[in-house]
Amino acid sequence: MISEIFKTYSNFINQGGPVVLILFFISIYLFILISAKFKFLFLDINTLKTEYKQNLINLNKDQYYLLNLSSLKCDFKALVTKDFYIIQTLIALCPVLGLLGTVTGMIEVFDVVSFFGTGNARALASGITKATLPTMTGMAISIVGLLTYTVLNSRSQSLIAELWEEEKKYIKKNQA
Repeated sequence: MISEIFKTYSNFINQGGPVVLILFFISIYLFILISAKFKFLFLDINTLKTEYKQNLINLNKDQYYLLNLSSLKCDFKALVTKDFYIIQTLIALCPVLGLLGTVTGMIEVFDVVSFFGTGNARALASGITKATLPTMTGMAISIVGLLTYTVLNSRSQSLIAELWEEEKKYIKKNQA
């Protein structure tokens, strides 16, 4: 069974050319980052929220209070949004690499046409396959990545808003 799956992927990569192989490795890296971010934002976040609230309570009310508060907020936001730029870049890179595969596949089609004319349909079909598979692969990876990124970004923004509301309540309570 594993050998059949390997043969299927190997055949897909051979038909799509080297760009599909590059897209395959990018997709693995992208979904490792996305999986780690899902784990952090949905499972491990409670410890960070508790630590944030504890640090909020422990802030000294001195002349640097607002600066320390701002620093605490920035640290939390940096942890929550960490790796988002890498994820966004990889999502944007996939369709561009797919288009690069399209160009290389079309060059192969034009080479076949220049040598054999339009009479060799099998060679033309091979080049057209190499032109379309990378584009499809890049778009598919990008669409799935974009959907999951939207969920992650929404979750991170709601966490940030939730803790900042908590901070406002704490400040109001301590000013009274």
